[in-house]
Amino acid sequence: MDSLQGFNGADHLNPQAKEWNPLFDCAPEEDRCLFLTFSNGNPLSEHQIVNFFTRNYGSCIERVYVHYPDGGTQLPLFGKVVFVASSIPAIILGGKDEAKFSIESKTLWCKRYEARKTRFRV
Repeated sequence: MDSLQGFNGADHLNPQAKEWNPLFDCAPEEDRCLFLTFSNGNPLSEHQIVNFFTRNYGSCIERVYVHYPDGGTQLPLFGKVVFVASSIPAIILGGKDEAKFSIESKTLWCKRYEARKTRFRV
């Protein structure tokens, strides 16, 4: 006997649900990120980072953060890019732990983003 006999899947669908698109997944943000580091004294702006990834990988970015220490009085050394799908960081890294890119003669290092673990005091 077929286990789906008598099952009408349409009866269980939500007509108000958004259309599913495989390019936009619901993975947690930390699974869709790359951690970025810049060469000391040669940071990249959010705009430069967005342009680079869009030009090379298509419309794949949700947002970019560049960390400006001390309220912007010092040059940034790192940032984070959040992509629309969890598959994109793996594509960019190409099976490696890190990837190095040159953007407008400035070096950008990318690696998987790892959220900080909560530290407990004993």
